[in-house]
Amino acid sequence: MRLKRLLKKIFSKTVTATMVVLFLLSVFVFWGWYVKQVNKVQGLYYVYKGDKAYKEHKLEKAIKLYKTGLELYPEHSQARCNLGNIYVKYEDYFSAVEQYEEALKHDPKFMVCRINLGIVSAEKLSDFDKAIREYQIAYETKRATFHIPLIFDSVKSTKENRTIALYNMGVAYRGKSIMAGERTHAANDYLEKASDCYKKALKRKKKSYNILYNYALTNHLLGNYKEAGLNYCNAIETEPMAFDAHYNLAILLRRLNHPREAQEELEKALLIVNSQQDPFIAKYIFDIYAEAVEKSTAQKEYKTTQRATAPETQVKEGMRTPHIVSDEIYNEDDPLGITHITYVNGKVVTDSEEADKYMKKTFSKCTAKKIFEDFEEEDLLYNGRYDKSF
Repeated sequence: MRLKRLLKKIFSKTVTATMVVLFLLSVFVFWGWYVKQVNKVQGLYYVYKGDKAYKEHKLEKAIKLYKTGLELYPEHSQARCNLGNIYVKYEDYFSAVEQYEEALKHDPKFMVCRINLGIVSAEKLSDFDKAIREYQIAYETKRATFHIPLIFDSVKSTKENRTIALYNMGVAYRGKSIMAGERTHAANDYLEKASDCYKKALKRKKKSYNILYNYALTNHLLGNYKEAGLNYCNAIETEPMAFDAHYNLAILLRRLNHPREAQEELEKALLIVNSQQDPFIAKYIFDIYAEAVEKSTAQKEYKTTQRATAPETQVKEGMRTPHIVSDEIYNEDDPLGITHITYVNGKVVTDSEEADKYMKKTFSKCTAKKIFEDFEEEDLLYNGRYDKSF
């Protein structure tokens, strides 16, 4: 019995001693690996602190913490991508590109980081070819996806990232078309590629204002007026209070000789810009609106000489857009002493929220849509391809 206990004790000590020796031997042989793991733990701590500073918008502090963390753990791709995002905020675009590229070396399937690299390359450095390559890689990236109901869904985020890559690829091709110059075959080819990217993106996300608007604009430039008009209308129905679609639809309607409908859309664009208090854009649109009204009035006066109809009556019949005006009155109960009152067609609307609802409801109806549904390209002697002067 004693012998058995003794042997057990000796065996236990022998195993312990062997484990210690093997550990010390592994430390000696794999010293670099152990140092790397210790540094990794320390690096993760600094990255954690950097993430916290980044979320709190303490950007200079975040930069220092991320740099310290990355010196200890260079492979942390998320930290590098965040550092690149901070450099973008400071308009240090070359440093941002450097960090994005380094992050992608460690994680080539990091779709968001690759898309960020494309956006900076195209929009800040005008390197459209590089941007298009990055977007294409992001779109074609295949990565493992997981879906845990109510907790985590990488399937949805991956699909959305592919859509974003397609949309931005279209924007980059549009940029290349501008660089190629107006009325050139090269510019037209790039616009065709941009249109194709937007079309694919729309199949994945049908109710995106930005995709609809840019798809319409690209077709407008290509002279595909029916596709352009219908998608301007779709964009308006999706986001009624975005003035760009109303404005460009008005330009297209003028091009197709529909002055009354063009005037309506210009008035909507002007009202939206006024409500957003942007005086520079408002002045620009107002000048075009005034010109449109002048031409429309001249045309109607000419027609009335042929039909003996009062032009004022025609103008009133043609005006379908509500007239919206905001005014200020003194209010003793208000600490600022001012109350805003909005008039819609002369009727008082008590608050701006109610006015916004009214405008959204009214402006979401694209009255010109029927024109494009019935439109035939053959009706035009020249469909405008290569002609961007409209």
